[in-house]
Amino acid sequence: MLGHSLKSSSRFLSATLAAITLFLVIEGGAPAITAQTSDRGWEWQNPLPQGNAIGAIRFAKDQRHGWAVGADGVILYTSDGGFRWAAQHTRSVAGLNGLYVFDRLRAFAVGARGTVLKTANGGQRWIRIPTRPKDHLYGVSFAPDDSQHGWAVGTYGCILATTDGGATWTLQKSSSSSHLYSVSFSDKQTGVAVGDRGTVLRTSDGGQNWVEQVRLGTQPLTSVVFATARRAIAVGYGGRVIASDDGGQTWEPINVLMTTDLLAVYFSDERHGWITGADGLVLSTANGGGL
Repeated sequence: MLGHSLKSSSRFLSATLAAITLFLVIEGGAPAITAQTSDRGWEWQNPLPQGNAIGAIRFAKDQRHGWAVGADGVILYTSDGGFRWAAQHTRSVAGLNGLYVFDRLRAFAVGARGTVLKTANGGQRWIRIPTRPKDHLYGVSFAPDDSQHGWAVGTYGCILATTDGGATWTLQKSSSSSHLYSVSFSDKQTGVAVGDRGTVLRTSDGGQNWVEQVRLGTQPLTSVVFATARRAIAVGYGGRVIASDDGGQTWEPINVLMTTDLLAVYFSDERHGWITGADGLVLSTANGGGL
């Protein structure tokens, strides 16, 4: 079972790279869409290319300022919606997998061996925050109603939490040994994390207690997001899409009529959302992901 988990983890990271560019449009909004050409569809943007595998990309709400992070600690920054990217330097060489952007100045990145990086000045300086666990971290999120509360998830059920805006991080007991790939909170109390072997964990007390809500098959769930305070959507391998309308307590499948591995889900508001998958797949919804 351990060998299977590590293999799934490796496949997840490799496959995710195929969907990253799509999020340039999904999360970047109109400015990134204008970079398309009518005859070729997608073109390399600066740098052309920069050479490192990219693990995550996120934009601020202004749709112009954003970051991309990836292998060997690479961090790229754009201030024009993704037309031009510039490298930002840190002393870290750990691969970076997850990213959370508050605004054009503040962002967090997480990655291998418990790496947590923070910037408060647009990336002019990235500071490494000490963490005790050395598990690989894959996802990071903050509460939408209180930016002081945040969480990062990773290998072997690792969940780190902060209550001081990311200045310090402590380990939370997750009651799971599954690799966790994504985490999302509707407020500072209610959150969901998903990972290997279809694992879905939920907390209603800010992470003091995490309870396994459901385990669906043997394939991983790769991404989860709250579209509203009550509605959450999770996606995974084999075309799996599940939804909850009670804050993550119960889940129902949504049949998307395909078996392609799904890698990430994002909602811009309660109705409009996108799912990216292997082989360049993009799904969209305008009704909150309902049937």
